[in-house]
Amino acid sequence: MLKKFLKKFTNIRNPNDFFNILIYMFSIEKIRFLIIGGYNTLVSYIFGIFYFKFLEINFLKIIIFNIIVTIHSFISHKFLSFKKSQFSLKEIRRGFIVYSGVYLFSAGIILSLINFGYSQLFAYHINILLSIFIFYFLHSLYTFK
Repeated sequence: MLKKFLKKFTNIRNPNDFFNILIYMFSIEKIRFLIIGGYNTLVSYIFGIFYFKFLEINFLKIIIFNIIVTIHSFISHKFLSFKKSQFSLKEIRRGFIVYSGVYLFSAGIILSLINFGYSQLFAYHINILLSIFIFYFLHSLYTFK
């Protein structure tokens, strides 16, 4: 897959070739997942800035924020990353299990790394890297199979 992509990328001769490479990239599920994940992160970040700027932060408001961004993430991955067109209660239940499990895992990883003396920023970035792989495999093998 990488060899084919590099061959296409090195043979760009005109704008049409570049456009064809973009279409090819979007045909690969893993790349779509990363792009949609980046989009979800950006939307969550921007929404969080406005959400927390105008509200006094407390535990309930953080939970509501996480529910909203999780629903957005689930829907965008379902339709754009994995190209599923129908909703099913089974899929929603599996998505809830995956997101809940990864959120608990993430909290444990972040707290463990901080307790080992790493900075919060380092712990957060390690968590993001681990979560990308965990989310992809759980979504592709369980949530949206």
